[in-house]
Amino acid sequence: MERITKFDVLTASEELWKAHFDHTEAIRHEIDPEDPQLPREKLRAMMLSAFSIPSDNKYIYLALTGEGEAAGFLSLSVENERSPSYQSNKHVGNMNISVLGKYRRKGLGRKLLRHAIDEMAAKEPAVTEFLAGVFLDSGRGFLDSLGGTVSLQQSANRLYLKDLDWAMVEAWAAEGARKNPATAVVQASVIPEADIKNFSGLYTETMNQQPLGDIGVKIVVTPEQIRLHEKHNRDNGVEQMTIYTRENDGTVSGLTETIYLEEAGHKVKQMLTGVRENCRGRGLGKLLKAQMLLHIRKELPGVKFVVTANSDSNAPMLAINNKLGFKKHLPLKVYKLKIK
Repeated sequence: MERITKFDVLTASEELWKAHFDHTEAIRHEIDPEDPQLPREKLRAMMLSAFSIPSDNKYIYLALTGEGEAAGFLSLSVENERSPSYQSNKHVGNMNISVLGKYRRKGLGRKLLRHAIDEMAAKEPAVTEFLAGVFLDSGRGFLDSLGGTVSLQQSANRLYLKDLDWAMVEAWAAEGARKNPATAVVQASVIPEADIKNFSGLYTETMNQQPLGDIGVKIVVTPEQIRLHEKHNRDNGVEQMTIYTRENDGTVSGLTETIYLEEAGHKVKQMLTGVRENCRGRGLGKLLKAQMLLHIRKELPGVKFVVTANSDSNAPMLAINNKLGFKKHLPLKVYKLKIK
């Protein structure tokens, strides 16, 4: 009989850390067996840093066997009152749940979920639903059996740089510059203080432009959050690069951002890309994407591919990414599970 224990990153024993990593590495390998694992000491440092972020409360629970193996895992992240979007999102718990293959279909997932629901009732009473991104068929079957509904269908996509039409990328950059002669293209690992307020406004607008299905959240990004995120990346050795466009009047009109980790030097993660609604139709999206790819080619020659996640219904972004040659790598379904 498995017992459920809270995993506290600040106080966990070495035995618990080992059980945690044994489990999470096995699940990541099942999802994508060809993607190398990060060193455990790196992941541990990144987890400790993530738990120090003040705007959300994080919880991890392990279902341990008598031998100390983590047969099951469940994590939750809930925004708290220090988050600028707390009032809009306090009802949501972002959940990740997994059970090792040999322990599936024995009720362990339900036991973990019941424990998490009881914990939220006591500690986060405003939470009424869990959101969970699911890659594996076993996870989809589990949430289907509980009455979970698919709120959003996404894909993890890859662009292999060896297959990229670099002449087209260079043409996009040149055409974007020609069509927007008064627009500055800014490249920064830290957003300049003069632009950060306008930049955070665009970031908020762009995040909320994304198709979110019936996920009832609203995202607010402040300059303070951006500075905290920049510091978090620096502390963890993550190279963040942002390229954005700025108009004559100081308006930040478009952005694209990537992150790179030396320990995973074969890939770059493409994060948010977006253009302010009233600035569309000028080729800014293509210009930004092209400038970022040219930066990667020049500064990160060891990178083999770029990874990104897109909603299957995000037609404008998919049109650009498909033209570049992004291919679907893994399907991802985001489930909503009502708990009250």
